[in-house]
Amino acid sequence: MIDLGLVGKRAVVSGAGYIPERAGHGRFTSLNLAEAGATVACIDIDAGRADGVVAEITAAGGKAFPIVADMTDRQQVRRALDEAVRLLGGIDLCVDIIGAATWDKAEDFTDEVWDWTIRNNLTHVFYLFQEVGRRLISQGTGGSMVALASVDGIVAAGYHAPYGAAKAGVMSLVKTFAHELGRYGVRVNAVAPGNVGSGNEDQPPGEYNVNGINPLAAPRAHDIANAALFLSSGLAERITGQTLVVDGGATIHELWGMTEELLPQFRTQHY
Repeated sequence: MIDLGLVGKRAVVSGAGYIPERAGHGRFTSLNLAEAGATVACIDIDAGRADGVVAEITAAGGKAFPIVADMTDRQQVRRALDEAVRLLGGIDLCVDIIGAATWDKAEDFTDEVWDWTIRNNLTHVFYLFQEVGRRLISQGTGGSMVALASVDGIVAAGYHAPYGAAKAGVMSLVKTFAHELGRYGVRVNAVAPGNVGSGNEDQPPGEYNVNGINPLAAPRAHDIANAALFLSSGLAERITGQTLVVDGGATIHELWGMTEELLPQFRTQHY
């Protein structure tokens, strides 16, 4: 059996609760970390959601604590992490899940929507990484930080320009924090989900290339959580500053529109 190196680790998941109409990245990530042996501080802005995921972890034999905080507020981030340190005895790793996309034409986005989207997808990551980073430096024990980015930060983010800009910013933050905190044994990475949408957990197994978007298959929430688990684990102890794309191959498409049907007319052409 492969040891993930997470038994006895102290984990913080920011945005741990489950929202029924969303994919559930925080829930799956929290459950994964607890199953791997970590004690998890489950932070959510909603007390019911925080309590819910803690109840699931406890029922499965794991250990977790709920913490209620608005992680877009610097003071609440600091207070939530102080509480996590008190409950856990320290922090070894954190995963940030919080984010939401807003849709409109680029020329129609208002300043208010832009500001809200940047705060809820990028600014809070800066707050969290700063505050966790300071604590990890002080502890002197190394650690890991992971944030959810998006493939929209890599390719064009059609009709949600602020979201794409924010997620590109997350990937930049990851590189900078990784560069500066590496000397302390702290790793910083991101996971970039593809079109998980509101959740694809009901996809039949063994069905591939069915939607014209994903050459393999659309990613599921637990695939994203598995990537966060990997980056948090000892298996990734020499990986930092990276963004792991989990998109079923959606962003690897060719640019030329070539299809199998068109191949015969091009095979004999020489350039």
